This record gives sequence, structure tokens and C-alpha cells, in this order.
Amino acid sequence: MSYRNKGVYSQNQIVNRQILKRLVDQTGIHAGDTVYDIGCGTGTISRVLLEKGARVIGVEKDTDLYWKCRAKFITEERFELYLDDFLLPKSIAFPPKESYKVFSNIPFLHTAGMIEKLLYCDNPPEDCYVVLEKKAAERYTGIGGETLQSLLLKPLFWADIIWHFNARDFFPVPGVDIVLVQFEKRQCRLVSAKDYPAYREFVSFLKDRADSPVKKVLTELFTWTQFRRLSRLVTIDYRGNPAELSFTQYLAIFQFYMRSRYSVM
Repeated sequence: MSYRNKGVYSQNQIVNRQILKRLVDQTGIHAGDTVYDIGCGTGTISRVLLEKGARVIGVEKDTDLYWKCRAKFITEERFELYLDDFLLPKSIAFPPKESYKVFSNIPFLHTAGMIEKLLYCDNPPEDCYVVLEKKAAERYTGIGGETLQSLLLKPLFWADIIWHFNARDFFPVPGVDIVLVQFEKRQCRLVSAKDYPAYREFVSFLKDRADSPVKKVLTELFTWTQFRRLSRLVTIDYRGNPAELSFTQYLAIFQFYMRSRYSVM
């Protein structure tokens, strides 16, 4: 998804095809799968996915790259290509019911918008492999400490860094570390669709008070009786701050919070 005018959609293209083929072979992508390649460029990733036996849907914003890619795959029956800006509200939509996967090297400048549209749509992918800057990947996976992004994702997806690239695997050579992240949709959500808005609000509330002691923050949410019961059920350093809590602890406190809303304690 490279945009040449003013470099708004600048992108580091993967040029090490051997590494790319190795990575695709190690993913959960199989022959017959429908796989989206967002920002497909001239089709380097798409080619490897097609060789794997997948049906590939490419999306490219740059007109020149679109025509180059189209010429390359014009006889390929398992390849569809769209000239579109994925970030626009009315751009190409994912299938409403069918299962699909994603393998994409997205523009790093637009990571937040891309991840939001990829993972928080009505029918998110079963499996999603995204090339990201390492620092951004750590925010979404919670490596080094849970962030708002990781806490919001984890009830819906298992997320982890599964590959560290060499800078020479790309052109132009990036000045930052680049990794491959897998977001695998949970077969059973840890927070229901009905409760998820409350979970988002709950996590944001705690994160906004990250410098306050956990005990002080929780006593804003619970009565003293409720807090005493919570402290017996969930092992937490209540003298620490919310930034030190793990996802499991956030989830346990939220579940207790939801139960407390509908029962007299």
C-alpha cells in the first residue's frame, strides 16, 4: 500500500523470498484457505501464498503497483486484486460470515488504523500474520508489560511475536527492528460481545490511573465489603499500581466487577 506522492503510505517491501516462503510454510495457512494480502505491492507475499495453494485477495492503493501486480497475476484464477485504500470507511470489506486469514506487510505509519480495522471488524480473521515494527508489536502483544492495546486484544486473540527479521530482508533497509506478529482468534472469547464494551471501559479506567495504588483505584469501583472479598479471591500486590498487573489479573478483577454489578454482596 505504497503512496508515492509525499510518501504518505511509504512501506518497506520484503525482498527475501526464501525467508517469506519459510514463514508461510510455518503458519496455519493451508491450501484452499482464503487469505487477504493488504498492501500487496507487486505481489511478493501473494506469490508465496498462491504457491501454498491459497486463494489470495490483494488490496493495493498505489496505482502503479496495482497495475504491475495485475500484469503479474492476470492468468492466476485464485487471485483477486483490488485498487483500494484499505483505511477508508467504504473500502473493501471482509466477508460477513466466511472464514478467512490475513498475511500482510502493512505501512508502519498506519499501524494503529490497520490493526483496528483488521481485528475489530464484525467478522475478524481466524488467523492474522502482520509485519510490524518491534516496538509496536510489543505494545499489541504486551511483551514488557501490558498496554491498553494488548489488554483490549487479548480477550479476542492470542498474540505473539513469532519471527524477528533481518533488516536486509527489506528494501529500502529499515532503520528499526521488524518482526512478524501472529494474532490468532480465540475459539472461545474470554469476554463476551455483550460485555466487551464494559470491559473496554473498565480497562481504560484502570489504565488512566496507572500511577495510583491498585487498592485506591479499586475502592473507587467497589464497596469495602466487595474489595475485601476480591482481595481473598485474586492474588495481587494491592500496594502496586495498575501498570504492574498482568492480563490474567485484569480479567479476574473484571469478572468479579461484572458479578458484583448483578448481585448484592
